Amino acid sequence: MKIIGRRIIVGLCAFLALCGKAGAQNVVEESLSRHNFFYAGQSKRLRMFKVQNGAVAWTYDNAQLPKSERLKGEISDAILMNDGHILMAHQFGITEIDGSGKNVWHYDAPQGCEIHTVQPIGTTHVVFVQNGKPAKIVVMEIPSKRIVREFEAATNEIGSVHGQFRNARLTSRGTLLVANMGLGCISEYNCEGKELERWSGFKPWSVQELPKGNILITGRKGEIQEMNRQGQIVWQMNVAQIGVTQPQKTVRLKNGNHIVNNWYNEWNKTPMDSANAPVQAVEIDRSGKVVWQLRAWKNPDLGPSTTIQLLGEAVNRKRMFFGEFNPVSPNLFVAPNQPLGEGKGINPGRVAWIHNPGVASWDGRTGLWVEDRWNNQQKADDMIREAIIQLTGETTAQKAWKALFCHFNKEHGKGSRGYKKGEKIAVKLNMNNAITHHDTIELNSSPFVTLALVRSMVRDGRIREQDIVLCEPSRAITDSIYNKVHREFPKVVFIDNIGGDGRLKCEYYPEQITYSADNGKLARGLAKCIVDADYLINSALLKTHSGPGITLTTKNWYGATDISLMWRRNAHSNFSADKRHGKPGYKTFVDFISHKNLGQKCMLFIIDGTYGSRDVNGAPNPKWQKEPFCGDWACSLIVSQDEVACDAVGADILIGEWPEFGSLNYCDEYLREAAMIPNAPSGTVYKQAGKPLTAPLGLMEHWNNQKERKYKKIDLKYKKM
Repeated sequence: MKIIGRRIIVGLCAFLALCGKAGAQNVVEESLSRHNFFYAGQSKRLRMFKVQNGAVAWTYDNAQLPKSERLKGEISDAILMNDGHILMAHQFGITEIDGSGKNVWHYDAPQGCEIHTVQPIGTTHVVFVQNGKPAKIVVMEIPSKRIVREFEAATNEIGSVHGQFRNARLTSRGTLLVANMGLGCISEYNCEGKELERWSGFKPWSVQELPKGNILITGRKGEIQEMNRQGQIVWQMNVAQIGVTQPQKTVRLKNGNHIVNNWYNEWNKTPMDSANAPVQAVEIDRSGKVVWQLRAWKNPDLGPSTTIQLLGEAVNRKRMFFGEFNPVSPNLFVAPNQPLGEGKGINPGRVAWIHNPGVASWDGRTGLWVEDRWNNQQKADDMIREAIIQLTGETTAQKAWKALFCHFNKEHGKGSRGYKKGEKIAVKLNMNNAITHHDTIELNSSPFVTLALVRSMVRDGRIREQDIVLCEPSRAITDSIYNKVHREFPKVVFIDNIGGDGRLKCEYYPEQITYSADNGKLARGLAKCIVDADYLINSALLKTHSGPGITLTTKNWYGATDISLMWRRNAHSNFSADKRHGKPGYKTFVDFISHKNLGQKCMLFIIDGTYGSRDVNGAPNPKWQKEPFCGDWACSLIVSQDEVACDAVGADILIGEWPEFGSLNYCDEYLREAAMIPNAPSGTVYKQAGKPLTAPLGLMEHWNNQKERKYKKIDLKYKKM
């Protein structure tokens, strides 16, 4: 568990006058027709409404039910689902009703407990927070109401349980964010009951994950805050200054505006002043200006406000999951254990996976992950050596390097010989998130893995420093890599996109790539350092990608082309435009694998997973929860001589950890295409130098499942150090 304090980057406070009716100088829209919405609130009367086209289109009124069916408590949480059903937590229980208002099932809270929040998990389970002594997070099967898992949630147990929790929300990662009122923090739990994160220093009423992964918090004192996962407040406003004194939930609209509800306490001793009734909700733009307010206490009387949900954003319960409960998986072209193609390398199709916990230990919030205090250089050194030993089957790193060179040269018609002085070895790094030489919190090639690789090349492979080129033609090589390697090996050559500070500026040969099909605008030039090298080493990263789904060794070749430093100017969409609908199509990545100066010149493929990330941009995030990582960074290196097999294993690791990531759908298409040449499913005739390719480019296979990780043909050598 990490306890993360708050650090404000940007603050925005709104100081507007909005008490009672809006004055002439501050005309604010009050029409019910501005939004179509579902509405519920904590009230003495358990009522819910759907407002559509400016009028109440549907009402649920507990008082109108037969006495035997009436619910007890107050509606603290209600979720409208796209099947028309509504799931609500009402203090003393949970009830699901259908579109007509009929009870589907009902659960009573245990004596002395309260339930104020609930989430659907598919059609067969729900998860809820149960206030009590102790408080618990409970997964329950429905409609049987069988408790299938429960674990304690730490909170304040002094006095009444009423003020412990009010709101929890499932995330796109299959975790549960909980607003802990009792302890004044936000917690994130996995389905095993482990508290993955804790962000302290809040007075939270509700919490939710935003589409890009940040967290939106509604505070009891009027603070509406957006926090990133490093605990930094990236945006905030205080709505107490505009008369919203009891906000409970916030809706982020697609245009960036926010709808914030304003609860009124019907248990106040002083009756409401009907002539100056409080607003029930306001819509505020990003500058803090109120653009709409809801004040419906008479004709119609909507009552106090706790929940506002746009009708167009009904929850699809089938997509809601909590870890192993209602698990999701991407659509893939290749079924498990259905190998395609032919293995490459000394041991055909072998992939070595070295797992060394402790090589990476950044706490996710302090400083930068590239700092020495967060990384273990000795472990990185050991991993590189062990990786090539496992890959080649040799007994020492010295013998392993010799075997790699001999095999490569034999395959390229140069005889079974090793490296010769003067031959150039270019290492293609992945610095995709660096456009200057300054170190950044974003994930790029590890300085520690890079130094470990160079150390082994020089000390074990007997390669001259001056014959090693560390390059990133499309981006910048940051100081942490340059300084660490240059200090120890001053003759190593550095080449990047911008040059300077000891780095050479990359130059390009034009028109080096002839694509096998017309797929629109794509870079065709290649970096001279790549073309002129005698050998290549591809040092990629273990990350997902919003376009092709995965960014591993083959995607790393894109950075060897003459693309712009500013990525928005580049044609990324041509990699994945035909992937999302699941129909076979030409894949540019296959042309990278087969190119004589890219995949076919590469003697070693490395996927640096010492940190790894669910996101292509930003800091490494989050830590890996599945076995064998168990809440740690991935702390892994994956290496192979077979590019297709290497990326297949990398893809399986990513899919196994984050199956819910939407862009993983059909991410294996380029691997299937490459492995099935000359009979690519898309019908594409892949060519090099104008000649059709006649043999598979490697071995493609998915493992049987994430827990066992077994292959039929890919020769996976997993070793935990």
